[in-house]
Parts: sequence; structure tokens; C-alpha cells
Amino acid sequence: MVHLKRLAAPPHLDIKVKEHVFTVAPSPGPHSKTECIPLLLILREYLQYAERAEEAKKIIKAGKILVDGRVVRDYKFPVGLMDVLSIPETGENYRVLPVYRKGLRLIEIPSEESGIKLGRVVRKMHVSGAKLQITLHDGRNILFKDVNEEARKINTKDTLKIAVPSQTILDHIELREGYYGLIIRGPKQGLHGRIAEVKRDVVYPSKPTVKLSETKIGEVSTILDYVMVVGREKPEITLPE
Repeated sequence: MVHLKRLAAPPHLDIKVKEHVFTVAPSPGPHSKTECIPLLLILREYLQYAERAEEAKKIIKAGKILVDGRVVRDYKFPVGLMDVLSIPETGENYRVLPVYRKGLRLIEIPSEESGIKLGRVVRKMHVSGAKLQITLHDGRNILFKDVNEEARKINTKDTLKIAVPSQTILDHIELREGYYGLIIRGPKQGLHGRIAEVKRDVVYPSKPTVKLSETKIGEVSTILDYVMVVGREKPEITLPE
């Protein structure tokens, strides 16, 4: 069994570091251990539906928690960026999003939003049979059996709006100036605003950058890899203040 010391836990986890020695180590899954919240911690520490780990495990193993519309019974399951957590018995729905200077947090969302998810395109490749495969930031693979013009227009760093759990593509949002962006990593993680400038043509070792306007602290710049486009005129999902 893999253990994780609280002192070595990722700083975004909302846990009391000195209260106990160990905490829950996430299972291998769609998100890395440094960019997720184990499901047990969500129930016990974040939502406070359980006082002890044993109580949280019973709730999870009873199939009362859904992630992206599917029942999850692994109490170590890594819940990460853009994942939707639903509790049918209480009617509550949450999305995991970065909050400025706090890291990943649960943001309550309306029920009509619980059936959609945004996925950042991290890979585009052809697989056996000349089919096109798109990989999203959560490890989700979407296969195009018939490669049409719309599929060819999807590029890495763009965003797909999909229905969960069916994975039906509802919209394709390009990463371009004038659209709405969210910073998902780095020291400015959680800030969001209008994409004012995308600077891709840079000379190594410099990296492509993005400038966001209208954020809560004004205009900011960050690395292109740290930005996810989340809408055109306005965000497609509920974002933290």
C-alpha cells in the first residue's frame, strides 16, 4: 500500500498538515498526484460528510458519488481539473477548478451544468486504420472514425466542450485572441479573463506566452501551456470569483 505523508502532500490539498502523519495517496488515474484531490478527502475534509475515513469509504463504496456522470467506488480516485462531482441523493454538483492563491477547489455548479465538461486538447494523432484520436487533459481519448473537416480543425491547446458521460462533442473552442481564458497552472493559477494577446513565435529558450485582460488583478501574462480557453464571449462554465 502506498502512503503519503502530509508534510509531503501537494500544497493545494485543504488538509491539516500537523494533525496526523499520513493522508490518502491518490490512485493512478486521469490526473497526476500533484494535480488532483483524492475522493476520500473531498468527502471528509472538503464537504465534511464524514468525520472518519471509514465513514467516507462506506459512502463511496455504496456508489453514492458520481464523477463525470459515472459511479466511482475507489476512495483514492484522483479528482482533478474540470471534473464534475455529483451527489444524487442531495442534488449537489461541484466542479474542480483552480482558485487564485488557493489551488484546486470545489466550486458548486447548477444541475444543468453538471452534464458538460471542458477538456483541453493535449495530443492529436492518427491511429490504426487512419483514424484520428484526440487526447484531452484528463487522459480521455476521443476517436474519430470518419475524419471530417471539423475534426481536422481541432488543434492542440484548443478546448472541447463534451457531454458526460457520453463524451459527445458539443462544441470546439479555439485558443485565440478575444476569447475567454483560464490560467490552470503556475503562480497566477485561477485568474481568468479575456485573451488579449497570444505570442507563439518566440526563439528558444523563450516560451510562447499569453496575455489576459480583465482579470481580478488586471492584465497578466503567463506561459501558453498554463492557459485553457473556456469560452468565446463568456465562459461556458461557472468560474470562481
